[in-house]
Amino acid sequence: MLGELRVTPVGGSAPLSHVASVVRILERSALAYQVHPMGTTLEGEIGQILDVVKQCHEELRRKAPRVLIELSLDDRQAVEGEMIRGINRLREAAAPAPLERVVKA
Repeated sequence: MLGELRVTPVGGSAPLSHVASVVRILERSALAYQVHPMGTTLEGEIGQILDVVKQCHEELRRKAPRVLIELSLDDRQAVEGEMIRGINRLREAAAPAPLERVVKA
């Protein structure tokens, strides 16, 4: 199962360091994940994903008076490794155009 997670602490101070604490939760989990500028893609079983979302919520609520959580799930039966396969298929289809252009600020 793939999940797209966005967690946004509202209020309080240092929101970027709050989000960094979420990355540490992801690192300790068994999930495959990829952080990007607009959220995080997760891959694992639904129970694992929901457990991580709960941990992220609890962590951010300790630091901010309000937390916005957006979670989208793509449940495909018996498909593992879809996060990497999907990106690789897109790279092949889009070639030679790269999937990203990162410009230094």
